[in-house]
Amino acid sequence: MMKFNINPLVLKEFEENLNVLEPEKSSIPARVIGFGEISSVFVIDHIELKDYAFKRLPIFSNQKEAEEYEKILKEYINILESGVGIKVVQTDGTIVKTSDGRIVYYLVQELLPQESIGNKFIKNADRTSAIDFFKKVIRELAKVEDFNKKSEKIKVGIDGQISNWVAFRKDHGIAPAYLDVSTPLYRKDGKEMLKADLILKSAPPILKQILKFLFLKEVLDRYYDLRLIIIDLLANLFKEKLDENEFIPELIQVANKELHIKKITFDEVKAYYKKDAFIWELFLSSRKFYRFVKAKVFRSRYDFILPEKIER
Repeated sequence: MMKFNINPLVLKEFEENLNVLEPEKSSIPARVIGFGEISSVFVIDHIELKDYAFKRLPIFSNQKEAEEYEKILKEYINILESGVGIKVVQTDGTIVKTSDGRIVYYLVQELLPQESIGNKFIKNADRTSAIDFFKKVIRELAKVEDFNKKSEKIKVGIDGQISNWVAFRKDHGIAPAYLDVSTPLYRKDGKEMLKADLILKSAPPILKQILKFLFLKEVLDRYYDLRLIIIDLLANLFKEKLDENEFIPELIQVANKELHIKKITFDEVKAYYKKDAFIWELFLSSRKFYRFVKAKVFRSRYDFILPEKIER
């Protein structure tokens, strides 16, 4: 992991005064530039922080948990780059401990042009460049399967959806790099290294076990299977509002031609998308309900920044 020159005191000041319901109204304002199903990405309006994108992870109960996460994160990035052969966007991370004892991990990357982020690029580039970028991304994902076939002890998972990649323009054309490493997925001797419960930290306690039992293993397992990784990538293109009459079917054909996997069909991808949308909408709804109960009923702090709606 690369070390950026992030002032820890400024970041601590930001965290201690963050308005999680309206980040833009914080004493140090923050602008949300992206929402995922689990976290948000934002830019902090401060002279020392404005050149970076921050992913905030308030999911740790203590310093030790955050340190363990950072260790796993560093190892995951190293495995991707040195073992699998996937270029990762330069990434740093820092643990913030607030005056009232809260532990928050900030993942930090350089602020990249929005048009270079994979989902924006594939929507706005000309058709030839978009297809070329898609081909290069799925070839990168195929490296994960190659690594897993050769590695006995370590198996790597990856969330390959297009918004998790960035398109860098090089002399030889577009080169993809992996952007979102905040969920470091890899197993040693069959054991998931990331504590999966952390993913559900923002959900109501009463629903955590239900979500864990019904969905969590299925959701994690699919990131270790190349065919399911590609189906997930293709399904998320519906969320990006790509043309499902021509463009998405064409990309499905590209994937079937490029990869040595069982043929993927349009109907299969569409059905997967509908099921996946249901899972994440249920998860988001449960978190909103939990936020309402904590913030409005019990007048206590709910630490997560949630989207009002994830477009699907």
